[in-house]
This record gives sequence, structure tokens and C-alpha cells, in this order.
Amino acid sequence: MNENIDYIVEDGELRYIISVNLKKYREEKGLTQTELGEKFGKAKTTVASWEGGKALPDAGLLYRIAKYLGRNIEDMYQLKKTE
Repeated sequence: MNENIDYIVEDGELRYIISVNLKKYREEKGLTQTELGEKFGKAKTTVASWEGGKALPDAGLLYRIAKYLGRNIEDMYQLKKTE
């Protein structure tokens, strides 16, 4: 077991973190769900399900989305407190 891991995230929590970040970074970029979906060949309803925490894009797509939104993949997995 790796002793450097302080905390393991549950699947539902990870979905929540990614969904919050997807929505936040999409809105910061001034994009609608439709516009983001079209960029990656996905329907608005698919983006809505990602942002609602019902589904997640696969790892490769999440990486491309993060890059398109001007973020690192690590940003998508971290829930930052608002100051």
C-alpha cells in the first residue's frame, strides 16, 4: 500500500468534483453547454449529464476538454475553496 496517499476519493465524490469544475471552467470561458458539446462532438444533454454528476467523459476526452478550457488535467480533479 502506498503510504503517501493521504486520502482516497470515492467514485461519487470524484464525479461531483469533476462536474463542479467542468461547469465552472466552461462558464469562465463564456461557453454554453451546447458550444462545448459541439467542439467535442457531444450533445448538450451529454455535457449536462457531466455537469450534473450523472456521467463523466472518458479520461482522454476530459484531458482534451481541460486543455481547451485553458486548464491542466489536475485542475479538473481538485475542488478549490472559494475565497
